[in-house]
Amino acid sequence: MNLQTVMLIVLISLGLLLAILLILLSIVQRKLKGTQYQEQRRLKALLPTRTKEKKWLEQAHKAYPVLDELPVVKKLLHRIRSRLTIIHAGNEIMVRSRSAALTIMIVACILLISLLSFFWTTSWVSRVTIMLVSVYMGGILSDLFIGRLVKQMLYDQSSMILDIRHEYHQTHMVQVSLENSAERSKPMVAVHARQIAGILAAVDPEDELQKYYEVAPNRYMKQLAGVSYKIGEYGDADIHKGERSIYLSMLGNIREEIHMDINRRERIDRLLYGIVFVAISPVFMLDPIRNWAENMFPIVSNYYNSAWGLYSLILLYITFIVSFIALRILKGVDEDTQAIKDEGKWLNRLLKQKWVFRAADRITPAEHEPVHFKVARRLKDANSGLSQHAYYLQKSLTAAAIFLLILVLQFSIHGSIRHNLLHPNVQITTGGNQTESQRMLSEERYAFEQSLMGELIAKDITPDEMLIYIQEKAENKHFLQFNTDQNAYAQQLIHQVDQYHQEYFKWYELMLAFALACAGFYVPDLFLLIRTQLRKWEMQNEVDGFNTLSMMLSQFPNISVYEMIEWLHRYSYIFERQLLRCMLDYEAGGWDAIDRLKEDARFVPLERLADRLQVAADLIPVKKAFDDMDAERSFAMDQRKEHYEKVISRKNTLGKMFGFLPMQATFTLYLLLPFVYMAFQQLGDLTVVTGKM
Repeated sequence: MNLQTVMLIVLISLGLLLAILLILLSIVQRKLKGTQYQEQRRLKALLPTRTKEKKWLEQAHKAYPVLDELPVVKKLLHRIRSRLTIIHAGNEIMVRSRSAALTIMIVACILLISLLSFFWTTSWVSRVTIMLVSVYMGGILSDLFIGRLVKQMLYDQSSMILDIRHEYHQTHMVQVSLENSAERSKPMVAVHARQIAGILAAVDPEDELQKYYEVAPNRYMKQLAGVSYKIGEYGDADIHKGERSIYLSMLGNIREEIHMDINRRERIDRLLYGIVFVAISPVFMLDPIRNWAENMFPIVSNYYNSAWGLYSLILLYITFIVSFIALRILKGVDEDTQAIKDEGKWLNRLLKQKWVFRAADRITPAEHEPVHFKVARRLKDANSGLSQHAYYLQKSLTAAAIFLLILVLQFSIHGSIRHNLLHPNVQITTGGNQTESQRMLSEERYAFEQSLMGELIAKDITPDEMLIYIQEKAENKHFLQFNTDQNAYAQQLIHQVDQYHQEYFKWYELMLAFALACAGFYVPDLFLLIRTQLRKWEMQNEVDGFNTLSMMLSQFPNISVYEMIEWLHRYSYIFERQLLRCMLDYEAGGWDAIDRLKEDARFVPLERLADRLQVAADLIPVKKAFDDMDAERSFAMDQRKEHYEKVISRKNTLGKMFGFLPMQATFTLYLLLPFVYMAFQQLGDLTVVTGKM
């Protein structure tokens, strides 16, 4: 059978196959055009489909019991669960699914980066650093995920309030409006609308309202619940007589507050987007930078292994830590109230030990001392939940930890320098443009000097005896040049031996550790100062919300000053404790309680609001005390937007500064300084050579 016959058979076979495929295609197209098939497709489209996210959440929900049994993972799971419970109130399945999914993602991220560190570097210090950074990245991922959910919930709340307004225009009934809007809202917020509607239909609505306040996801849902209860219980203004609806106006104000909160969060996230990963990236580049520098310029290894190089590395790690903490704080919008409640738990457990309490009591100032009042004011301004004994115990433990850490680092530095003197970088001797024979001689010289250094260090002999011993060992060594000055060569090795013996823990290093420990005693004071400054930035935002809320509440005809303070307490994050104390003291005298609120807060805008509350408590009706706020609302909103711009601008400036600080510090301390050191070394060698000419 020739080639032409084979080609003909192949072509005929392909033609028949193509004809069969065309016939099958025409049959399938006819069936697709049939009404029965179209109806099947329409019905199938109506069936609920499981998205990839739903499938993933279902698998995560199954893994929840397993994660709850793992020791370390269990704590992370419960921490995430406590934050998600507020968002998905009453939806236990969603809370478990999202908690497990986020925990799995964080643990996978930590394990993946930790595993990558073993392939990335051979240094255990760098590996541990990368592992710690992976834990930090897990926290960042948690904040990003939960922050996205919080923003989504705010968007959904805004849409739900719009639906409530629409329903209320038609029905003028709060409960019906809430129930109807729940049918149209997203599941995340619809459950809250149904809960609020259930409060209005309860036998004891006031008791149910107090219970809801404990599980409400944010201040806006507390306001919506309280306003709906007030209107449902006491009624709205008479719209038919031309009066303005209190409920609709308050819904509009709440929605406006939500929009401002959304804009603030969006702008901060947009301006600081990705800055954390910019700050983290230099950690992964330390070893590649060093390896490149030592391969290209072997002499810089002397700098990396010297005291200056190791201290600069410690300074670089301190820069990383400060930048990471600062970025974590700056990216926060509201304070984590759960973190404030949990603050100092382990310190309080330590204080239960009698000997620990006695030790802390010795350094804690007595109640009659002026320092006691200063520290109390400092803790109050920072909204810290620590007692004074716990605070001074924290300071003492910080100082002790820094002292021990400095001692360990100093001993490690001496050990590293000694190791480098015994085992210097072989590339310094064998590197460069050497021939193969020259490289072999250089390797022999390196092995000889390394062995000789070990012998000299092991022998307890005088420098003169070392000189004789080195000259005897170096005699007739073929890897040494014929014109090598034996005396100078021996003095060089003796100098290295002397350097080795000088590397021991010295008295001034102990004093340095003690001085840094004394400075570390005041590190908690620095953190309190930073927290206080950040709270001052957010104070104005909260008081602006107080003003809007007070203006809304003053429209209710029968509202009292105590009820207004109660509402402000539910709204507050920063002034929560001061307002709680005011509520507790109010029965003993409203005027004095509000005076004490002004003394505790020490914030002028809040003091002005307190002045209105004072006159409303004893002198004039509530509505008259706040009647001018509605007229000034436009100016107040402009001032508030300007303040938001200033705060966001400050956070943006500081965020970029701390975000790029690790990269700049890495370039300066780990790349620029070694090359400066190399330049001075080569300049010194050149000076010696020219001096001999």
